[in-house]
Amino acid sequence: MQRKSAILVAAHRHFAQHGFRGASLRDIAREAGVSLTLLNHHFGSKHQLMAAVIACHRARLDEWIRALEALRSAPAGTSSVRELVHTAIRIGFEMASDDNGQEFLQLIARVTDDPSELSVQDVRESLDDAARVFMDALQQFYPGATRHAAASAYLCASGALSRFLAGAGRLDRLAPTAAPLDRSPENRARLTGFLVAGIEAAMQSPSMTDADSLEPLAIV
Repeated sequence: MQRKSAILVAAHRHFAQHGFRGASLRDIAREAGVSLTLLNHHFGSKHQLMAAVIACHRARLDEWIRALEALRSAPAGTSSVRELVHTAIRIGFEMASDDNGQEFLQLIARVTDDPSELSVQDVRESLDDAARVFMDALQQFYPGATRHAAASAYLCASGALSRFLAGAGRLDRLAPTAAPLDRSPENRARLTGFLVAGIEAAMQSPSMTDADSLEPLAIV
């Protein structure tokens, strides 16, 4: 079991840094301190190893979708865009704090940037499921907005959040006196405000709406 865990730790790092195509099973085995034969014995193939990496974070991905669905199905006026964003930030910070969470977030960023990484379709499908629920909720808050506006707002917000959470190393270089991943309520509030502002701008842009003007619902 210890060797299997070592393989998964090394796999997280290599898939995050090199993607599925660029990662080498031989290099993963070498970093884990096992033979390539033993790696293949535990995981069978590169695809199966990637599936095992994804499985480590399946609970968080499912939790993200359930939380969004709860907000979308809430009675009118009882939830808000700020709550939607706050939920995304909460799940994101929790994922970042999981074992190998930073590497998995880097992998997610790679998946969304590189459409050729078809081997991680399972991650892509989970992200797309969450995106559709997020967009549905936005269109409930902004009834006159187009689907394109909702998609644009989601991509901007989720891209900024995933880059922020996965980029702790760069954050440390840019602001060396700050904690690499500041989990304080004050920092979460700043991040929430930044993302909400971006969503509001995207959803209320005249070129993105079916109506002449929009009034956001339940923004707090």
